[in-house]
Amino acid sequence: MPSKLDDKELESLTVNGIGEVTPGMKVEHPLFGLGEVEAIFEFIKSGENTIRINFEKHGSKALVPEYANLTIPKEKKPSFFGKLFKK
Repeated sequence: MPSKLDDKELESLTVNGIGEVTPGMKVEHPLFGLGEVEAIFEFIKSGENTIRINFEKHGSKALVPEYANLTIPKEKKPSFFGKLFKK
């Protein structure tokens, strides 16, 4: 009999607002900033999902996708100086 905390890892998950999320994908959170998806889990007993994200400045966090307000980060265009001094 599975316990309340038994889970299985998923290869992908569709999240409202950003579409299909997979491990390795870059995402942005309003409080934690930029991060990379490490893993996606579904709890067997409840069917609820969590996404573990490693944030650049805040470390690894497990978030419930429905409440996390995740977005896809916008690509930053290189500045004039970035282009000028590109190595």
